Amino acid sequence: MADYDDRLIFLIGQARQCLFTHLDRVLIQRAGVTTAQAGALFYLMQDDGCLLLELSRGMRLDKSAITRMTARLARKGLIERRPCPHDGRAVRVFLTAAGRRAGGDCLSIVKATNTAVKEDFWPSEIESFSRILQAIMQRFAEA
Repeated sequence: MADYDDRLIFLIGQARQCLFTHLDRVLIQRAGVTTAQAGALFYLMQDDGCLLLELSRGMRLDKSAITRMTARLARKGLIERRPCPHDGRAVRVFLTAAGRRAGGDCLSIVKATNTAVKEDFWPSEIESFSRILQAIMQRFAEA
């Protein structure tokens, strides 16, 4: 009998829930955004002014979810939504100065949390775990 829990789907789900609950609490407290909202800020830090559709695809969120999220971020003054000058039906999303600052704050928090996750593990264990997670994502990725 195994002396470990091999219910990987359950464990991955529980670990994700614990991690995101912690991140949500810290991010809301220190930067005023949720983990998902921080993800949008990170995306825009790399591709500011992208189409709303591109943000939706990049974050793997449907149109209604990304519309609600960007509306909340706009109300917080962290992004601006502007009509695309080349396509009147499309919307481009831009970070504000406050959004860029919040994104930087979030990045520091996420990096510190990532360091805490790796604490007490050998580099070889972290490398193996990373390979396993990447293989799972490839195996079950939707095209």
